[in-house]
Amino acid sequence: MTVGVLTTAVVWFALPSLRPREVQVAATARIAALPTTIGFHDPDSYFMTDGDVNQTFDKMLATGVKNVRLMIPWAGAEPVQNQFDWTNVDRTVNAAVARNMAVIGIINASPAWAVAPGVPAISGRPASPAQYADFCEKVAARYQGKVSAYEVWNEPNGAQFFAPQPDAPGYTELLKAAYPKIKAADPNATVIGGVVGSVVDWGTWLVNPVSFVQQMYDAGAKNFMDALSFHPYHYQLKFSDGYGIANSPLDQTVALRRIMVANGDASKKIWATEYGEPMTATDEAGQAAFIMDLINKWQEMPYTGPIMIHTTRDRQTGSTDVENVFGVYRTDWTAKPAQVAMKDAIAAGIPKSPEYQRFSAITDPSYGEVLSPVYRATPTVWAQARTTSTLFETPTGIIASPTPVADKARQFGGYPKTEFQNGYQDFESPTGMRVWWSPATGAHAVGGGFVAAWVPQLGLALTDEFREGLATRVNFEHGYITWLPWIGTQVTFT
Repeated sequence: MTVGVLTTAVVWFALPSLRPREVQVAATARIAALPTTIGFHDPDSYFMTDGDVNQTFDKMLATGVKNVRLMIPWAGAEPVQNQFDWTNVDRTVNAAVARNMAVIGIINASPAWAVAPGVPAISGRPASPAQYADFCEKVAARYQGKVSAYEVWNEPNGAQFFAPQPDAPGYTELLKAAYPKIKAADPNATVIGGVVGSVVDWGTWLVNPVSFVQQMYDAGAKNFMDALSFHPYHYQLKFSDGYGIANSPLDQTVALRRIMVANGDASKKIWATEYGEPMTATDEAGQAAFIMDLINKWQEMPYTGPIMIHTTRDRQTGSTDVENVFGVYRTDWTAKPAQVAMKDAIAAGIPKSPEYQRFSAITDPSYGEVLSPVYRATPTVWAQARTTSTLFETPTGIIASPTPVADKARQFGGYPKTEFQNGYQDFESPTGMRVWWSPATGAHAVGGGFVAAWVPQLGLALTDEFREGLATRVNFEHGYITWLPWIGTQVTFT
């Protein structure tokens, strides 16, 4: 595990009649923006006693973790305007600093006086971005040198955290207001934007993170965040199993990366600042498998940053309430398999998988930059998506498919059995499949008898298969092929 570098401030005092003396301020850890940086997200620690905080943070250290994501709730620190109570934040931040742990602070939760009429406190969006930014400035000044990074809000793409409803341009106004204030108070702080959850569009309650982040960029977010964060939760699907599944966390991660590159933010990373697996969705072995899958596969994407696992300890082991059973420790502080697996992986430096090592040796720049981890395209074939091509480790060796071809073929399964040439590529599938593609005609997949009936004079496919009366038809540049029951295929040139 990469812990980060230490920074030490040196302060000089001029004392009467004495030489100035050097005073060493306690060193504090800075979080390393690497996917091998593993930490805990522990919002419950805000409400704990000193004793419980100390025990919780000691258990983090026992796991090998030296990074923590903590709440800095506006409603708790400034419940009445201009009246501050930093007690709970001080307790958790100082506990981390005492253990040389790097801290990510989430600045969220509006006090009642800071929301518009009719908007709920805590979950409601701030009525004034300027007031929110002023609070962020106070936070950054107070915890300069103690908090390494700040997240501007938490999951604003959901109404449960950004009432009355998600609003990407409105959230971007918070980001624009807060970023310069935080940087002015602590120039070394990393400011993280987005902080989006992995959800699907649902009425006015949820906006999928890909649409939300695109709208953020459209609203001018580019110059007001040093990194983007994403919470890739999915209780039924391991992270690495999601490639090609619409709206899976992995599919959304790749889409977010493409948006960032398209907007000139290729140098910025995506941090997974919250991820976990509750015991209501699996057993203890399953929880360990889900967490370790993310830890292992997240590092295979070169544009990713730290991972924060939710959370340290169950609120109530055995509960049927999902929020009570995310811990890698049970309520009695005994370790679950997930804690043991995390500890062993961190101690070993988060080893690279054998399949990743094989793909990482393929460095031909014509394939583009890595987009996805190495994933299973089929039960026996590994693959990896890059910006220009997807690479498949087939029984006959590595075969590359242009990205549009691979994206199209992925809808039907299978893997390439020929190289892409003359505008098409054949794939291994039960009925036979060919994908034609050019930038002008797009990618179109056709199977069965259409492939056998095609002749080069028809040119490239312009459509997938579609129904026309009783017939199934595919259009090509210079004609079409139809298929009818009991008659078979017929080629027509135009």
